[in-house]
Amino acid sequence: MVNLVILCGGAGSRLWPLSREKLPKQLLPIINEYTMLQNTIKRCETLQLNKITIICNIEHAFLVQQQVKDLSLTTQISIVAEPIGRDTAPAIAIASLLSDPTDINLVVPCDHVFNDEKFVDVIKEGLQHCADSIVTFGVKPTSPETGYGYIKTDITTKATIDFVEKPDHQTAINYVEAGNYYWNAGVFLFRTQDMLTCFNTFAPDILDMCKKTLEDSKQVAGVLYLSKELFRACNAISIDYAIMEKMCKATEISVKGITIMYEHLWCDIGSFKSLHEFLIQDEDDAINPNNNVIKGDVILQDTRNSYIDTEHSLVAVIGVDNLIVVNTRDSLLICDKNKSQDVKYIVNALKAQDRAERIHHAKVYRPWGWYCTIEGNDTSGFKVKRIAVYPGKKLSLQSHDKRSEHWVIVKGKANVQVGHDNLILHANQHVYIPKKTLHRIENIGEDLLEFVETQIGDYLGEDDIVRYEDDFGRV
Repeated sequence: MVNLVILCGGAGSRLWPLSREKLPKQLLPIINEYTMLQNTIKRCETLQLNKITIICNIEHAFLVQQQVKDLSLTTQISIVAEPIGRDTAPAIAIASLLSDPTDINLVVPCDHVFNDEKFVDVIKEGLQHCADSIVTFGVKPTSPETGYGYIKTDITTKATIDFVEKPDHQTAINYVEAGNYYWNAGVFLFRTQDMLTCFNTFAPDILDMCKKTLEDSKQVAGVLYLSKELFRACNAISIDYAIMEKMCKATEISVKGITIMYEHLWCDIGSFKSLHEFLIQDEDDAINPNNNVIKGDVILQDTRNSYIDTEHSLVAVIGVDNLIVVNTRDSLLICDKNKSQDVKYIVNALKAQDRAERIHHAKVYRPWGWYCTIEGNDTSGFKVKRIAVYPGKKLSLQSHDKRSEHWVIVKGKANVQVGHDNLILHANQHVYIPKKTLHRIENIGEDLLEFVETQIGDYLGEDDIVRYEDDFGRV
């Protein structure tokens, strides 16, 4: 039996505007109808899993819960919510402390793509080497990539010799020519007690702080919320730096490294170029001779080797080659495919300008449902939203100091509190909510509740909310 540990953090900034801080790439259906997280779970289903632990950002915990629920799993699920990203070493330390000493743990990132059947085969091979070893998995390089870390291995014994970070181009060429350097897939297989031995030896400060963090953490509605103050004090460092590089050179412990080679489909979906290459690889040249990936309402003329994705409106492209076009409700990205790694600089610029487009999409998900801004902004004097509430869910009891609101029910059945009054409203009925008035809406029907909210005021930001009661711990 194997414990599956899924590392579900990260912002995926190089896939903006598809991926954003509040809804990053690992929670999006980028390569098929399932999200990257769901694909990762499904990939490992045949391994007779004992439990699944998903470590994610606190902001994404409710989304992870919903996506796991949609898979109708029978395996035990644990969700660990990080209040702040601390890289992979603290995350793996937390997962290890939550496991029994003799458990076998398989740690996987959730933004990589494998041949699922071959992946399971190499994991089963790795299970034969877990005694006193931390097993890693190297991908046989097909080119001198500078965007990946490498694992140096003894081909004969499978012993892990060294972990090396992203090289320059000439060094990458040397690695490929040497034949015993593999791309680091970011996958680890180990007994809990062996990993804890490594932390005790090489990173005792991280292990100690993670123990203190767990002692002060809280379990609420199926999610373990890590202590913010204590987890923040953990050293932010990767498992490669904190443990693996040191273990490879150590003589004072019996735990060693073993690297299993994986020679099949692998893709780190880290940019639009890699996403295009992955999606195009199985296309029939006779059906798609121009090697274009098209999503949404797109018309092409004389266009080749391009990725065009539009969310809601028609996009027409003429006479281009090697282009990325991503059109969402609120943002448009156009770039040379070979420059797609540089999208991160756009995200940095958005951050410097404090732009909301970096943080969330036009359609924003909440634990109770979602909303989409149709017209207006925080300072336009009015704003119109389309809001949906899941059956059985309700918004917080709240008030606003700077705006009034008008609600028009367009679908479903609602229980609306305004002040101390409660109203049952149906489609085509409405209610007015003055400034500073307590209010709340609840979906009391069996279907999705939808209403249109018109806000009027000098300031219409999301931070103009005073909460008094909330089902999701936001008071």
